[in-house]
Amino acid sequence: MYYFLLLIFVFIALMLIVVVLLQRSRGDVGTAFGGMGQGVFGPGGVDTILTKITYWLGFSFMFVAILLALTHPSKKSSLIKDEGGRASEKTQQSVPTKQTTPSGSPTETKTK
Repeated sequence: MYYFLLLIFVFIALMLIVVVLLQRSRGDVGTAFGGMGQGVFGPGGVDTILTKITYWLGFSFMFVAILLALTHPSKKSSLIKDEGGRASEKTQQSVPTKQTTPSGSPTETKTK
């Protein structure tokens, strides 16, 4: 079922890209540079069929994404429980017992 949902997810994503690219822009170049465009006085509430398809594809994209997250086959435990178990374990770091100075350092005395 997970792979079927994944296939649907990819199909919806591709369809969403195509539908968004087919839509007409709401503004024009004049509004980008501070001029008054045609969209200022035009009707604002017109929904075309492409806009409605975009809404439905967007909602279905989010719904399938949530379903995919819930049905992922490899992760069946909670992240919060996993992190809580790791925090309770005490780890000890090894501390070096003797530090050596690299050769050629200023603390090294030159003898001839």
